Order: sequence, then C-alpha cells, then structure tokens
Amino acid sequence: MIRISNLKKVYRANDVETVAVANANLRVDSGEFVAIMGPSGSGKTTLLTILGLLDSPTEGEYYFLGQEISKYSEKQRADLRRRNIGFVFQNFNLINELTVYENIELPLLHMGVASPQRKEMVREVMEQMRITTRRNHFPQQLSGGQQQRVAVARAVVGKQRLILADEPTGNLDSKNGEEVMTRLAELNEAGATIIMVTHSTEYAGWANRIVQLFDGHVVNENVMEGVRNVLELR
Repeated sequence: MIRISNLKKVYRANDVETVAVANANLRVDSGEFVAIMGPSGSGKTTLLTILGLLDSPTEGEYYFLGQEISKYSEKQRADLRRRNIGFVFQNFNLINELTVYENIELPLLHMGVASPQRKEMVREVMEQMRITTRRNHFPQQLSGGQQQRVAVARAVVGKQRLILADEPTGNLDSKNGEEVMTRLAELNEAGATIIMVTHSTEYAGWANRIVQLFDGHVVNENVMEGVRNVLELR
C-alpha cells in the first residue's frame, strides 16, 4: 500500500532550516497495523501528515497504492485522500455545531454519496462504534471516550482503506483508551490498514510492527505478536 524511499521534509523560516524527516525509508502492506514511536520532535506527526497526503515531501519518493505521488498537486492529493484515507486525532477535531450523525456524515457529503446510501452507511458505522443512542447529541454533550468513538466512526464511514491515528488515546483515561484501541483493532481485523503514532508502549503492543523514529530517521523496526493475539487473550 505504502512505500517511501529517502523521504525528507525540510521547513525553512527566516533563514533557519529544520529537518523534520530525514531520508526515511518505510514500507506498509495492506492490512498491517503499524505503530510509530519516538521522542517528541522526532518527526512522527510530520511523517504521518505526509503519509496522509496533507503535506508533500521536500525530497524522496512516496508510492501510495502503486502511484508515485510525491509531486502531486494539492488538488490531486485531496482527491486521493478523500477516497482512501481516514484520520483520527488526539483532540478529536469534531465540529461542535454538528450532531454526532452530522459529524460522521460529513466525509460522505464531500465524497458526493447519495442521501439514501449516506443514511445507511452512517447507521452501520454508528452501530459498529456503539454510539447510535448519541446520534442527535453534540460533541460537548459527550465524554472524551464517546467523542473519540465518533471521530473513529467519521474516519471509517467511507470505507477508507487506510486509517491514520495521531495519539488517538492521548486525551483519554485508561478505560476509554482501551476501548478506542479495541475499535481500531477490530477495524484492522476487518481489513483496514492502520498507522498509529503513539507514546504508549502498551498501546503500541497492539500493532503488528513498531517503527522507531529518532531525529527524523527510521532507526528501528520490531515485528510484534500483533493485535490478533491481543484480541484472542481478551
């Protein structure tokens, strides 16, 4: 699904150059669950934004679904992103003026999905995420765990192949964090590819593989027992 080669991202401001990602090489196959770890400032979020087509690299190659896209325009990246990638953020990024149903429906509107199909797709994912009874609530009426479940539902409602999660448990207590990880694990079991940035070694253990970043470099990769074994123990 993903292959990056000698990927580099440099930010320049006031004659100061900051290398956020440095000659990174990585491959992620369809159906994998990959955790990205590293100290603050190691380039984890920058790498995730490039993988999610929210930004483009300064140098290097990025192959996504067999296409070399490092030089794509913003419009080309947006079209590819809309069809294939869902995002889950630490701060949920829900729209406070929209209900749970409307927040989840939003990506389908951007994709041009017809109304009857939208209703069925939203209903299905709300049941999957166990938030049907909250469909008419607004984000501020929900707990942190419930908001993150809505965020996950929004990320997957369009049947996106790739889910990118940036510290999805960072603002949650252990109980709600475990619940969100269970939902991500179930999505991976159903075939979704998941790449998750996390500081938690415990949650990284749900992944099939841990990629370590340091100063923008991929310095280590560990193959784990994987989320399937974790689920079997529950």
